Amino acid sequence: MPSNNTNQLQTNSLAAKMRAFSYCLNRGRFSIVVLAIGLGLLLSDQGQDLLIGDVEDGKIWQDLLAATAWAFSIWGWCRLLLDIRYHEPPSCTACYNYWRKWMPRLLGSLAFVVLAFAAFSAGQYALMGYTIGALIGFSIFVTGRRRAQHKVATALGRSNFNFTRAAAVRLEINDIGIEDKPPYSSFVGALGVSSPAQLFKPKHWKLWRTALAMLLFASFLLLAAWGNLDPVSQGSYFGALILFFIWGATWLPVGSLMSYAADKRGLPLLTLLLLVALISSFWNDNHEIRKFENGVTVNDRPTVSQALENWATANKLSAEQETPFVVVATAGGGIRAAYWTATVLGDLHEKSAQFAERNFAISGVSGGSVGATVYRALLEVPAQQLKEPCLQDGVMKCTQRILGHDFLGPNTSAMLYPDLAQRFWPFPWFPDRAKALEQGWERAFYEETGIDVLNTSIGKLGAKAGTPMLFLNATWADNGRRIVASNLRFGSEDEEERNTFARAKDQLVILERDIRMSTAAHNSARFPMVSPPGMWKQKDKIAGRLQDGGLFENYGAETAFEILDLACKKFSCNGETPNGKQRIKPVVILISSDPGLPPDLAESPTDYEPVRFGYEVRSTFKTYEKVRSGRAAEEASRLEAWTRNDNKGEFYHFRMCKTEGAGQPPLGWYLSKSAQKTIQSYLLDVEGTAPDCRKVNQENESLLIETLKL
Repeated sequence: MPSNNTNQLQTNSLAAKMRAFSYCLNRGRFSIVVLAIGLGLLLSDQGQDLLIGDVEDGKIWQDLLAATAWAFSIWGWCRLLLDIRYHEPPSCTACYNYWRKWMPRLLGSLAFVVLAFAAFSAGQYALMGYTIGALIGFSIFVTGRRRAQHKVATALGRSNFNFTRAAAVRLEINDIGIEDKPPYSSFVGALGVSSPAQLFKPKHWKLWRTALAMLLFASFLLLAAWGNLDPVSQGSYFGALILFFIWGATWLPVGSLMSYAADKRGLPLLTLLLLVALISSFWNDNHEIRKFENGVTVNDRPTVSQALENWATANKLSAEQETPFVVVATAGGGIRAAYWTATVLGDLHEKSAQFAERNFAISGVSGGSVGATVYRALLEVPAQQLKEPCLQDGVMKCTQRILGHDFLGPNTSAMLYPDLAQRFWPFPWFPDRAKALEQGWERAFYEETGIDVLNTSIGKLGAKAGTPMLFLNATWADNGRRIVASNLRFGSEDEEERNTFARAKDQLVILERDIRMSTAAHNSARFPMVSPPGMWKQKDKIAGRLQDGGLFENYGAETAFEILDLACKKFSCNGETPNGKQRIKPVVILISSDPGLPPDLAESPTDYEPVRFGYEVRSTFKTYEKVRSGRAAEEASRLEAWTRNDNKGEFYHFRMCKTEGAGQPPLGWYLSKSAQKTIQSYLLDVEGTAPDCRKVNQENESLLIETLKL
């Protein structure tokens, strides 16, 4: 039996080893945080689709090159930090030196492991294979470089030339020994110079680290400047995935310097950064809703009642015959909702000559608002002014071309550079990332059509018959109510209209100004974390904030109901003609983008897995997540019952479907070509994964087209 002293020694030995491990791990904490963020992003639906898209676009080698730069930066900066002497190093010197040697290699290798695992999850086995090959090459280099240096140094040392013998001395560096101590006392010393001033004097550089550090610092500053000045072009040039890798590689010198300074002074760096961000948040809100100088006066917009009169005149309403009155409600869901909405509206526009005439309004939420706005903006462009590809392709394919652009890249660029810096600076000096996303939409629209319509006023759309009115729903963050951006004003002097829209707030009236079409769409699509809450001021003080419309109700059903309700007060909706009223037939088109939605909107889904681990906390978050779509489905179900049962109208639901063995399109702001084709296959006769869903949607479309001919 071992004695108590022996047990104590073993315990101390184990504790010493664990302390050495955690001590070295702590030096690389910035790298670990970025690795964890990268893994989470790459395993998300949007990250998986990014990988697929990069493979489709032939960017495998660019991804690998960027990931390699990230891996070497992690390895190099972790190694540098571990070459510095700190206060109270681990007592087990051998343990410490073991992890000083292997921790940088391990963390650097994890960059390739993260990419390879994500590629495997996305089914991109070629990318996974190349990444594993890069991992092997990286491992051979970092573990065998000392032996290679020794052989080269030995060969150079035999030379008769002084400069080659001097090079041999530089190359002859021994690996970390069991009893070695970290060789440097400071950060600049580890870079190979004796003072910060010598960083700018190449003749004093003693190690390759100095040149690499200067290059990475310069790259970081250059990329940060580019990201601040033009995040749209930077994000479009690199793409979100490559940009993230490059940011991780070039950001590490800054993070390492901060980590070194905190460790030298014994300060809790991450806690301090969080504290700085929290204190700065009192004054640094840079997310003010973009101002627009060329709009209309808010009260000069036509009212909903005036637009209804224009629609009635254009459609020649009478008391003898019902005329279909179409209102579209389109749900949120990021880029997949935008692309799906534009596909459905564009296809109906091309297949039905009556669709544009009968379609009075579109009530959109989040991504659905973006798709609806792109479709509506395209109707503003005279056909003879369209660029040739859009002119030949038609409305549907033109909207698909616009929404097929990469909007995640610009958003990522603005998020990683100006917006991240702003969180730690107390004054709102840096550009808002919301602007980058809106400008990304504007740029894509202009590149495909040749006309910059999304950059123009929503208020100037007016109330022209033959084009739908836009009602883009956002959520007023401060009171939880709807705040709707529209080219029409509502709640006006007309008592029926005022009573009908009593619960909705006119966004342009609240803001006291007109806004761009892109901004109106984005105010409806400010999904938490991806886009910031939009802030507005009155008398130079923050007056309120708004967020994604889906946080209130994700289908736009409430606003659609109010539009229909007012129309049924102005006209006759139930087949009767009291006092010779003009007759309309309510026709509701619901466009949803949740593949898991049950066919019957009134049905409560039961195919879910109850929360088990951490249920007291996680259940609350899950409730907040699910109530968004659950409440929306209930409202849409009530709208369906009101339309069909109470007013003898028609209700058509265009939906996505869950397909066994196939991933669903992502919720972010980028779609691979495969994801675009999957969305198209829900309605169009293209190769896809949802034949049953396509059949139902096509049947709905045929019935709707016949209804519109009445």
